[in-house]
Amino acid sequence: MSRSSELLKLPGVMAAGLFSRKGLLEEFEGPFSAAEAAAMASLCSSITLTMEMQGLFLDHLADKSGWESCYGWAMWGPEMCITSIRDSMCILHAQETSFSEVISVMRQSAGVEENSTE
Repeated sequence: MSRSSELLKLPGVMAAGLFSRKGLLEEFEGPFSAAEAAAMASLCSSITLTMEMQGLFLDHLADKSGWESCYGWAMWGPEMCITSIRDSMCILHAQETSFSEVISVMRQSAGVEENSTE
């Protein structure tokens, strides 16, 4: 079973996908069109790279305080949110999900250890 399919099983997840560092959609499951999914992959890749660069910069400024381990982000509104960890993204119904569960499963799926500072 694909990683997207596994993420889609989580309560409140309405769509899930994987993207490359270049912003290309690698796999996707959900109710969005191929063009919408590709746009989300490009957006998620861009934001993820920006977050990683900010983390490296803040780590340099703060004299190695752990910022270099930035690997994910989330943005939410009243009904939906999007969460991205490394190369995966989930679009969620905000009121129907446990962010702790989603983030934990996404971390495992992306190969990020729970106690990692990486």
